Amino acid sequence: MTASEDETYRIVSDLARKDPRVKVSVIIPAYNEAYHFKQNVTLIEEAVKQTMGSYEIIIAENGSTDGTNIIAEELAEEDPHILHLHSDKRLGKGCALKRALKASRGEVIVFIDADLAACLDHLPVIMEPIKEGYDGAIGSRNVKGARVKRPLSRAIASIAYNTLVRLLFRGGIRDHQCGFKAFRRQALESLIEDVESDGFFFDTELIVKAKRKGLLIAEVPITWREPGNRRSKVRLFRDGVKMGLELLKLRMKLWKR
Repeated sequence: MTASEDETYRIVSDLARKDPRVKVSVIIPAYNEAYHFKQNVTLIEEAVKQTMGSYEIIIAENGSTDGTNIIAEELAEEDPHILHLHSDKRLGKGCALKRALKASRGEVIVFIDADLAACLDHLPVIMEPIKEGYDGAIGSRNVKGARVKRPLSRAIASIAYNTLVRLLFRGGIRDHQCGFKAFRRQALESLIEDVESDGFFFDTELIVKAKRKGLLIAEVPITWREPGNRRSKVRLFRDGVKMGLELLKLRMKLWKR
């Protein structure tokens, strides 16, 4: 990342950052999520309050052009539990999550996508493996017990992609791209600097390198319903080809080590 890009990424609102630690930091990556964004953040906070004790919510927003940044700033100004990180440029999902992790204080880090495709009822469920000693827990759409409603083309593409990842890396994980996951802070900090992707490939690279590092990762079946009211930011062909190439590049790098 260039210095100029680094300077644009800033904390917009920071009303109550007195305690050095909270129990849970919930990180929400956001790019052009204005539709239902305020409602969804409110729903996330209600679910967190019920299950997680002390918490903070970090909105990692960058490059939005539809007013998401304005909504996020208002939410943070109204609620001391919410922190808004903003970049004028679109730096990518992976970059947003890395920056949010550095700004976070939680003992456990939870990632939740802003569209709430993953049912929030699974929030306490994804925390159970962490309490049992696992380093991380991944919401999975491809294990027994998962209930998934999404377009057939995306379901097929997901199965094909995850099969390829398993063949290349032998990690045993069945869903590498779900945005609903939790990690112990110490475990995440031990590998985040080794994750190079700043884009959508971030999730896959994070999990692959976590498994290679020997971290204990659980997969939790979830209910997943893709919103029908907006287009996904992941383009099947364009992003699929790009991520496939990134998979091969990662495989080559790891072979050389």
